[in-house]
Amino acid sequence: MIKTRTLALSFASALVLGALSVAPSIADDDTEPTTEPCAQQQAQYDRATAKYDELQAKFAEHPSKKNKKAKKAQAQRVEHAQARLDKCMADDSTDDDSTDDDSTDDSTES
Repeated sequence: MIKTRTLALSFASALVLGALSVAPSIADDDTEPTTEPCAQQQAQYDRATAKYDELQAKFAEHPSKKNKKAKKAQAQRVEHAQARLDKCMADDSTDDDSTDDDSTDDSTES
């Protein structure tokens, strides 16, 4: 009886460990990276802008000193998100320009 339990436990352990070792490799294969450049920065900017618009409407109904500070803080978050997005877009356009320049240089050298 003890040998049967031990054998069953070792078999179950091997099965579970085998399944766990395969699961991450399957999950990695299914995920595809986003091909759109600056997608994360655009999403952050969109969320910050939506929150700012929401605060504008809410604070217009009930103006107070606390609401004014929160509105100012959210406006700064929107500005920072816009700056990150602009920087990413500039870096992306620079990468595109350098790629185009490299391809034209290669074709003239041939």
